[in-house]
Amino acid sequence: MIGVDKALEDILIAGLRDKISKLQSISHNHTTPVVSLKITNECNLKCLHCSSDSGLPLRNELTLTEIRNLIDDLARIGVKRVTLSGGEPTIRKDFWDVLRYLDDADIQVSLFTNGFFLDRNFVGRLSEFSVSGVRISIDGGVPSTHDKIRVFEGSFSRAVNAVRLCREAGLMVIIVSVIMKNNFSEIRKIIQLAEKNRVPAYFRRFHPVGRGLRNMHLMPIPEALKAATSIIGSYYGEDLIREMINYLELVGGWCYIGSRMSIEPDGNVVLCPSLPHVMGNIRETSVNEVWNRIRNSKVCNMIRERKITGKCGNCPYIKICGGGCRADAYGLTGDILSEDPLCWNQPSESSLPILNALIMASAAFYESSYIDLYERES
Repeated sequence: MIGVDKALEDILIAGLRDKISKLQSISHNHTTPVVSLKITNECNLKCLHCSSDSGLPLRNELTLTEIRNLIDDLARIGVKRVTLSGGEPTIRKDFWDVLRYLDDADIQVSLFTNGFFLDRNFVGRLSEFSVSGVRISIDGGVPSTHDKIRVFEGSFSRAVNAVRLCREAGLMVIIVSVIMKNNFSEIRKIIQLAEKNRVPAYFRRFHPVGRGLRNMHLMPIPEALKAATSIIGSYYGEDLIREMINYLELVGGWCYIGSRMSIEPDGNVVLCPSLPHVMGNIRETSVNEVWNRIRNSKVCNMIRERKITGKCGNCPYIKICGGGCRADAYGLTGDILSEDPLCWNQPSESSLPILNALIMASAAFYESSYIDLYERES
């Protein structure tokens, strides 16, 4: 029987309870955005599902000076943590300069990487900075599946080695896996890989954006996601799921649209990495002004208030799941406020399917609870 390591489960549950306690004592009004920053579109891999359609760098990517000015602006509006991604962020030549400047600004980094360049020397240097977590993508339980999805032979072994090295260096590591038709049968093996390395694993959806649009045949149908989340639910266990649900009930769902800023390599600010709707560009408009646009946007307010149409709008669990993924709703229907087209649950059904669906959406707070407790105890 596979399942989250007991010590790790205790950390995750304690972290979630700590976050719930903090949130209950403050006004949850989205005054400070959740920020993800793509520092380049360049990538050494050609993943079939890549939402950024990464490969070559963009012609007009932000310079180091512009990134430094951006970091100063983020610090001024109170941002304390940034998810650094790409493309592959570690491939940028001035990666260490960016990391150092974030460190100097007292902004912690959650690094999202394919792990390819994380050798022992790289990880040793990484551990000297305020890196609160490293998310490493592994999309198969065996090398051939992962390598085929990422279109590079040997990428699986590099990613697994990166997980091991980060763990040995004392960095908080999480395995990230996108569920697709061609890796669905290996979910248990991916979980076992996480267990072997004593790190958490979370699973994400395949989004209809970027290179994913050219590979829609890989998107699982709702019934397949239902089966997948049953497996993942057994891995997480009832106690951890219960705390996830408590957290979601408090914050009103897992979708961060309307409370996040996703900054592209060229300075465009979009609502979500998987929903490239441009709200402004930091080269033309201040960070604070773009953030105020997002906060005051009519559609973002409707999303925050969960004014979702269709079956999601009538579902008794909308206060928990928030109406599912808005990026998928927009990508598959053209309407950002439509029901989640990949949710299999019907309002008349039992609660089990929707509770399992929550597990699919656990990434955002799963990592943050893991990291918050680590920071509190260190």
